[in-house]
Amino acid sequence: MENAQIKYLLSVLFFTLVSLNIYSQQPNTVNEFDPGIVVGLELSPRVRLDFASGREKVDEFNSSKWKVSGGVSFRMKPLWRPFTDDSDSDKSHLLVLGIAYEYGRASEDGVKFNEHKIMLDGTGRLITNKILMSDRNRFEFRWIDGKYNFRYRNRFMLERTFKVKKIRLTPYASAEAFWDVKYTKWNQFKFTGGAVFPINRRTSLDVYYERIHCVTCTDQHYNISGVALNLFFKK
Repeated sequence: MENAQIKYLLSVLFFTLVSLNIYSQQPNTVNEFDPGIVVGLELSPRVRLDFASGREKVDEFNSSKWKVSGGVSFRMKPLWRPFTDDSDSDKSHLLVLGIAYEYGRASEDGVKFNEHKIMLDGTGRLITNKILMSDRNRFEFRWIDGKYNFRYRNRFMLERTFKVKKIRLTPYASAEAFWDVKYTKWNQFKFTGGAVFPINRRTSLDVYYERIHCVTCTDQHYNISGVALNLFFKK
């Protein structure tokens, strides 16, 4: 086995062990399934429109919200060695900046939840030994039922594409931390592992598992399984 594969498998094992350790400490865990869809439309090699919809856990309720978002991403510089994931061209760039708007809606026991969110993203990428490393910094300006709140999120991700016969499979692992100005501390931590299965050159299926630990939520531990359909088109 190549050194790159060994490093990748050790990284995946690390994230898995961390998640299992948190799970063993708190058996009362909420389980949830979140489906979604992501659509990207390339206007040029440097600019892409992004749309998404799906289900997601929210901090304020025990239930989840349905969300829809739209935005644009700008690719600043291509990687010296492109990543082998053909479906998502963002992954072949050293720096990607993005801005998006998201609307989310949920209800629980007759109480409705409405959220308007503006997101500013900056994602840096580096590829070494065929492993793509990504660090995404996201600034969220949120209006929850008319009340303003700010949140910062940092996500570090590792992914590696393997070729199984004629199919390219991309497993990945990530860790994300949330800093919420409402609580003035890091209040949420998310560990994710999954794989992207290509359907054709521009379509793929993302199957994943998330372990969430939230120190300020009513239920502090969540197991999230999900699947997202990714569609990427060129103008």
